[in-house]
Amino acid sequence: MIPASPLAHTRRLGTLIAACLAATALTACGDDTPSGVDNQPKTECTTDITAANGDSFVELCAVSAPVRHIRIENARAAATHASAQLLLGFASTPTVTSGAVGAQQFRVLLYGGGTPAPAPVLQATWGSVDASVDEAASYINSGATVCFDIHDGSATTAPQFVIWVSGQRGANCSVRSTLTAATAMGARAYWKGTTGTVATTLKNYFRQSAGSGATPKITLSTTPVLEASAITAATACSAAWTNNTDWQPLCAAPGGAARHVRIDNIQATANNSYFYAVLGQDAAPTGNPAASAGKLIITGGRSASGASWTWFRFGATGTTTQFNYATDAGAALYTAGATSICFDIGSTSTGTIRVIFWATGAKGADCATRSTLRADRALYDSSTDTTTGTIWNAALIANKLNFIKTNNATVTIGNVTVSAEAAVL
Repeated sequence: MIPASPLAHTRRLGTLIAACLAATALTACGDDTPSGVDNQPKTECTTDITAANGDSFVELCAVSAPVRHIRIENARAAATHASAQLLLGFASTPTVTSGAVGAQQFRVLLYGGGTPAPAPVLQATWGSVDASVDEAASYINSGATVCFDIHDGSATTAPQFVIWVSGQRGANCSVRSTLTAATAMGARAYWKGTTGTVATTLKNYFRQSAGSGATPKITLSTTPVLEASAITAATACSAAWTNNTDWQPLCAAPGGAARHVRIDNIQATANNSYFYAVLGQDAAPTGNPAASAGKLIITGGRSASGASWTWFRFGATGTTTQFNYATDAGAALYTAGATSICFDIGSTSTGTIRVIFWATGAKGADCATRSTLRADRALYDSSTDTTTGTIWNAALIANKLNFIKTNNATVTIGNVTVSAEAAVL
């Protein structure tokens, strides 16, 4: 049970802060451009934040072209629901510290968490869409340097965003050569299907909670580390399944942990034929998948009686029933022909796992077209499971491996695609 606190859980992750952070307006702009050359193109500038600026929005220095890369040095937020945040695209000083921002505005939030929960979180918000980057970001409590690229987006695309944390995954924000797709803490280019832009030519602000004692340095640059196309490519990976019963590791999207998985063309042509998608597995597994704490196992195929079965296991003992799903045309999944499935893996507002599962052709969903993947079109949503929903009252185990497996040669699978971005979670 999370103790009462002023933290306002207005998002599924419980990371947004409202009543606990009072906002006051103070504008203080720092600039490293020498006097007398303000008319020259400015590709980089730095603003120093003092400890006295706590609970105040500080306007950052301005560059002469759209901001493409930002480095925040020495940001710190205690586990007292404190935070540090950087905001882009404002015409005037912000007045709120949490929740949605404007349609063309952007926020990077370093939330310190609480004691004993929730955990510290690194999060980005564009308009009304949140993107959790790291839900166990303990480095925020002791002090962190983060840096990120941002590309504006367009009427038909979403902004491309990638973020690094010094000392994590081999990244060093002071050394650009270390900032790659592989060392990024997270990348986002889909934003739950929303399209539009970030107003990167408007004013930018920084705010930290009072009492942190931190003195961050904020550097804005017009030069990104990664181009927009490279960020988009980093958000997903795809690999062909090999026709055997081995444990086959899922590819790892460079842009972060698996949040959406699509498995194409699954077919079971004989009884007792199943596939398994396993998330949170130890290395070098053998045999058929076995349940354990924090592990997710999604199983489907043809039962001993020839029926189409899909079911979900989570944790050491939790399991749902075997569901007999079919497409809108009445074709049973896997057994009446090849079926493509997909699922989101995310968190509830209390930090426990949430799983949403779709199948192409069922309830209007098409796993190859993300715009069709809505929560109301899902065949299964763990958050609405009133029968076995208690099995989901824990978090997915962190820093483990993900696999796909079949139990015999009468199950076939096509490509498997892993994305760092969920469809709806």
